Amino acid sequence: MHQAEPPVQGWGAVSGFEAGVSAGRNGVSRSSVGVTGSDAGRMRPLETIGAAYEGRAVSGGGVFHRIVSVFAVGFRLMVPVLLLLTLAAASFVYGVTPVPGITDAGYEWLSLGLLVLPVSLFAIHLTNRRYGAAYAFGQIFGSWAIALACMIYFADDIGMLRDGPMPSLRILGGFGAALFVAQCVSAFTFDRMRGPRWWQAPLMASIFGGLFFCVIGFPAAFAGTPVDWTGQMLTYGGVCFGWAVALLIPYWVLRPIIPPMSGFGGY
Repeated sequence: MHQAEPPVQGWGAVSGFEAGVSAGRNGVSRSSVGVTGSDAGRMRPLETIGAAYEGRAVSGGGVFHRIVSVFAVGFRLMVPVLLLLTLAAASFVYGVTPVPGITDAGYEWLSLGLLVLPVSLFAIHLTNRRYGAAYAFGQIFGSWAIALACMIYFADDIGMLRDGPMPSLRILGGFGAALFVAQCVSAFTFDRMRGPRWWQAPLMASIFGGLFFCVIGFPAAFAGTPVDWTGQMLTYGGVCFGWAVALLIPYWVLRPIIPPMSGFGGY
């Protein structure tokens, strides 16, 4: 009689530290990724990408359950939305503040606000890791809705927050649209790349997000003007890549503090 092969400690095993739960005496907790012993031997590393995405459960419930879920979603998004709004406000306020050492080297266009802008993608990664892509997109849309409402309601006073002139509508709209697309691309990429390799989701999400921000923002803001936007775009692309690598360190540190909820296989 043929017996099913037991799971093995390979791609289908997740450490207790990564899963964010207390491990047993052997320090390893099983994850129901659906990888048997025979399958694990034939599995290539590329096939593990999106393993957490493929194995999610779909929850149901009545009307009362859905109402409670809506309030729970709003409560959970309070801190992520506030964090993203804070980073966006900092980028706006310091949008004309020179960076010591960098500005003197001929990069006067690279302000402090533009330098820290890629950190907003990191805030979305943390939400995505904990709650999933739906919450990450909720964080993005909620933050933008509040930001646009504040810009319309406080249009006459918002310029006082900057220590310099307001950017033109073309620059503001071009980089704003690029940032929105970059954040959405980052959230989608993180969701599809999460898996046993803890670094692949935040790294690739930051790289793709920064890439979309550069190829959309700089042409939209400066194409057809005397500004050397191609050089600035390539330089800022290097800045985004540097941030993507550097932010892996705080992401690693925060993994046990911000574990994923159930349904993501511990990833």
